[in-house]
Amino acid sequence: MIDFGLVDAVDAEAIGQPGQRTFRVRARSGDSYAALWLEKEQLAQLGRLFSQLLAERSKQRGRAAAEVEPVGNFPQTPQVNLQVARLGLDYDTDNERVVLLADDQTALERGDSPAFRMEIARDQALQTIRVIEDAVSGGRPLCPLCHQALEFEGQPHFCPGGNGHSKELEVPPLDAEEDD
Repeated sequence: MIDFGLVDAVDAEAIGQPGQRTFRVRARSGDSYAALWLEKEQLAQLGRLFSQLLAERSKQRGRAAAEVEPVGNFPQTPQVNLQVARLGLDYDTDNERVVLLADDQTALERGDSPAFRMEIARDQALQTIRVIEDAVSGGRPLCPLCHQALEFEGQPHFCPGGNGHSKELEVPPLDAEEDD
């Protein structure tokens, strides 16, 4: 297991164009860096779980967060580069820290669980919640009926909420030969 302990800085980011983005949590502990790669929905859920843990278990509930140190220049190849298959969270109420555990597919299959561990101070977790919201919301617009991501502006979208009707699609004319 790789244990970063209490990290100096943590954030999240989306990389790429909407519709083709990848998402990661970035952490720095001393001179070591970690990238935890997640799906968009996993990252959004992580932000909600941070919020829930802090609301339920923090003794400092309602207190504003202090300024936190930024991750800074993140290297192209961090020491830890993990495609997350499973996450676990806990909260250390004595020290006001979120404890994050992560496994990749290889660790799950071998039973070497967890593969990665880090602790995130309360103020860092609060800041990370806001960063996650920004990273997730910067994607493609959602269909107002089915709430699925629209491919690209101006392109037709099949929407179950439209009951099969679409203003964008044209019905091809019947050929005269087919009428006979």
